[in-house]
Amino acid sequence: FAWVFALTVLTSLYLAGTIARPVRRLALAAMRVRHSKSRRDTIPDLTNRSDEIGELSAALRDMTESLWSRMDAIEAFAADVAHEIKNPLTSVRSAVETASRLTDPEKQKRLMAIVLEDVQRLDRLISDISHASRIDAELSRAELTPVDIGRMLSTLVEMHEATLAEGGVRLMLAIGPNRGLSAPGIEDRLVQVIRNLITNAISFSPSGGTVTLGCVSDADWVTVTVEDEGPGI
Repeated sequence: FAWVFALTVLTSLYLAGTIARPVRRLALAAMRVRHSKSRRDTIPDLTNRSDEIGELSAALRDMTESLWSRMDAIEAFAADVAHEIKNPLTSVRSAVETASRLTDPEKQKRLMAIVLEDVQRLDRLISDISHASRIDAELSRAELTPVDIGRMLSTLVEMHEATLAEGGVRLMLAIGPNRGLSAPGIEDRLVQVIRNLITNAISFSPSGGTVTLGCVSDADWVTVTVEDEGPGI
């Protein structure tokens, strides 16, 4: 009985030191990060352990970094929005203050045209912000599905070539040797991104030029390139 009791106590102390205490450290650190407003509080780095505790530590650290990156993106977005809205508002205020001091109807009419243009610009900005926020929320809730990138690019090239006018910019596909060009994503949004890049490339290409779509697979990544024959940046 004495030996069994001693073995039980030693086993309990070992488990407390190797499992319970590290888990409690991680839990307390997660609580500190949740209540903290700075990045000084971090999750303990236990990734040197090759067990579930190490995996838990790595997952919590990655999650914390993702949250901070998300907050940085929101702050940057808010700053950009404020800057974009401030410019037309400043123009409107200046035009209104100037119009109140003018007596020439023709000059007042020109200033009112400027005000109307700035108000329309504000309306477009607000619509774009709303659209961007809606897309961001939609992407955060959407389920990713395997997308055949090679087939998607081939379809885009076929659609472009079918409607190509004489002397227009041609679209050429250059797919690497790996045919398993599949990646998780949202196909409609990926098509939208690639089409925007193609449209931009065509707008900077000379008449009769060629835009090349490239696609290669490297380890866990599928890389898509859009190259044009324009002057470059």
